Parts: sequence; C-alpha cells; structure tokens
Amino acid sequence: MSSHKKLKIIRVPIPTPTLWPHTSTNCYLIGNEHESMLLDAGYDQPETKEGLEKAIAEHSLATPRVIVLTHYHPDHAPGVRQLVDWEPTILCHGKEQQNILVGISPVKEVCAIDDEHELTVAGVKVMAIHTPGHTPGHLNLYIPSEKVLLVGDNILGEGTTWIGKPDGEMADYIHSLKRLQKLAIDKLGPGHGEWVLAPHQQIQFVLDRRLQREQQIKELLAHHKKVSTTELTQFIYQDNIHPSVFEVARRTTEAHLIKLVNEDIVTQEDSQFSLKG
Repeated sequence: MSSHKKLKIIRVPIPTPTLWPHTSTNCYLIGNEHESMLLDAGYDQPETKEGLEKAIAEHSLATPRVIVLTHYHPDHAPGVRQLVDWEPTILCHGKEQQNILVGISPVKEVCAIDDEHELTVAGVKVMAIHTPGHTPGHLNLYIPSEKVLLVGDNILGEGTTWIGKPDGEMADYIHSLKRLQKLAIDKLGPGHGEWVLAPHQQIQFVLDRRLQREQQIKELLAHHKKVSTTELTQFIYQDNIHPSVFEVARRTTEAHLIKLVNEDIVTQEDSQFSLKG
C-alpha cells in the first residue's frame, strides 16, 4: 500500500468567537501515525489544545511538528501559543509574517514561505498556494494526490467571506478564486463550516456573488448618483443581515468600490462615491 493511502486529513472545529452564523474555526490535521502537520491553530484558549489533542489521539496521528497558518486573524493563528510544547516549526507567507509574530507573541520564530512552496508529510506532497484577497499573505494548502484543497477564509462552508480594510483587496480576491478554479479538486476544506463536496460549484458561487454585487453597486450608483459606503450597504441589504455583521458587510461594499475606483469606473469625493461619466 502506498504511503498516501494512509494519509488522513481531519477537520477539527475549534470553538471561537468568530462572525455569525459560525461558532467555530476549522483546524486541519494532515498525516499519519508517523508524521503530521497542522493547518491553522484557532483561538488562543485551552479548548484549542484540548480539541486538537483529542483528535490526534482518536485518529492515531503523530503530534504535528509543522504548523502552517493561513493568515494572522485572531481565530486562526494565536492558538499557536497553546501548542508551544509540541516545539513546532511555524510557517506562513512572508506578507503575513509580521502580523502573525505580533499575534502569537511571545512565540518568536515564524518561517516565511512563498507561493508554490512544497512540503512533504507522511511521504505526500503538500503545496502552499498564495491566495491574497482576504489578507495580503493568505495561504491555501493543496494536496494533489488526494484532490483536497484547504482554503482558510477564501471559501466558507456557508455564506461568503468578507473582504475589506485593513487587509482585504477585492481584485486580488477574485484573481485568487479564478486560480483555485483551475485545480483538480474533489473536496474543499473551509476555514469555517463543513467540508465542501462540490468545490468547483462553491468557488463559482462565490465568484458569481462578488460579480453580481459589483453589478448591483453600479446600478445603485446610477440610480442614487452619490452615496457613502454606509448608505450603499443599507440599500444593498435592506435590514436583511444580522446587525453583528453589518460592519464587515460595509467593508466588503467599500472593497468593491475601491476596485471600481481603481478601474476608473467610479469616482470618490471625500466619503461619497459616484459613477464616472
């Protein structure tokens, strides 16, 4: 039996104070009884280590010696503090390194990797893919032999991720999604929610949603002439979103507007946006 047949990829939802409707962040154990790695480390709380070590024992996995962090956000990276006795090597993209070092202090060493950096675990190739958009240094892990892609916050099990200041860039995000579409994948592991078993459909759904939103924004600007991001967000959602996520919805609207300004389709004057021409 080849080594990759023994490879296990285990989704471990860790309770975190993340955005509604989600209540947990997924960490992923990848490996077998001889060697394993971890993708993302959850929130800095004892439940993180308890949940991971329970899963390691249940699935007969080796303690991870490598932790790859998709990005620095507080529900994905700071749990590293709980795992220092594993003495892991911590990896992230270079553009995320400084924020991660701040987020996991006093842990002092994080190694930067770049796009298409190849790792091996339990004899199986794992490739890091740089997917900016949600944050500048966001990473995904692709396991070609298993046709599995672990996407961090690029794709959610339910709904769509937010993109916006201070880290998000809508044009980068759309480019990243189009790149992921080209991969041979059967299964997608999101940062929040269940495994996605129709990955290409889900990526297309998210792309369509972003492009539909962009079109809606242009239509609203044509109708209202000049609006702020807050007003525009209110027009888009009409009180149909949970109040706790209004601010990230507003930031995502703003990210769309910034993309349209950069493309010379929209003009900005102070806090007001209008369609050009």
